[in-house]
Amino acid sequence: MNKTKIRRSLPDRIFNAFNLIVLGLIGLIAVLPYINMLAVSLSSSGPVDSGMVSFLPIELTFENYKTVFLDKSILKSIGVSALMTVVGTALSLLLTVMFAYPLSREEFKLRKFCNIMILIVFIFNAPIIPWYLTMRAYGLYDNFWALIVPSVLSTYNIIIVRSFFTEVSPALIDAAKVDGCGEMRTLMQIILPISKAVMATVGLMYGVGYWNSYTTPLYLINERSLYTLQLRIKSIVLDSNAIESMNLVSTGTSTQALKMTAIIVAAVPVLCVYPFLQKHFVKGMTIGSVKG
Repeated sequence: MNKTKIRRSLPDRIFNAFNLIVLGLIGLIAVLPYINMLAVSLSSSGPVDSGMVSFLPIELTFENYKTVFLDKSILKSIGVSALMTVVGTALSLLLTVMFAYPLSREEFKLRKFCNIMILIVFIFNAPIIPWYLTMRAYGLYDNFWALIVPSVLSTYNIIIVRSFFTEVSPALIDAAKVDGCGEMRTLMQIILPISKAVMATVGLMYGVGYWNSYTTPLYLINERSLYTLQLRIKSIVLDSNAIESMNLVSTGTSTQALKMTAIIVAAVPVLCVYPFLQKHFVKGMTIGSVKG
């Protein structure tokens, strides 16, 4: 198969080279803090406390990670965050699909009204104090569901899924109805199997959102046994008593190194999952942006 080689003009080549250099520098600037944190977390206490560590570990050690993973409070917080992410993502995907599918059907009589309501919620966020009082009034305080219910639906994700469902050929849905499929069966057996890209996109958004959730647990969780990993990291970074309790597990560790290690531990799960979903993520975002 012959491939036609596109010859670019000199201004185009200069423009592309400039873009590559600028974007490369921006990417490097974004990555350098993580490299520094990783280097600090893998260095012994002496070089860290003296400020000698930059982007390469000095006196390589895994003692900081051993200290973090031996701390029962951190393990408990990792478990809470993991459970919140799994349950929350599954529930959010289910509700998003059930909400978006009717909005994509022209025969749904309340379609226009619901779309307007979604747009209003998308543009205007509830003030913090009324939101907090409402959550407490519904019993969403100091319990597991307080971590999930307030963030269970995202109007942005609903718009993406609705846009994708709108693009599905009406002939495909009509053919399913001719074969005797109801709306639920059409959704489950026809629509969802061809929606893997957008489901992966929205699922990744929900999953990352739950895992990195900070403000909702901060406002609604006071019980330490329900602390998410992000709240635990906040206490480690800001509370000297939390660091001292961790240092009881292992001597010779640096306070700064323990803080960096905890942050790395929180970031690694997302970094590990994203490469496997990147292809679906890019495709899903492109599909969902065709229509509003």
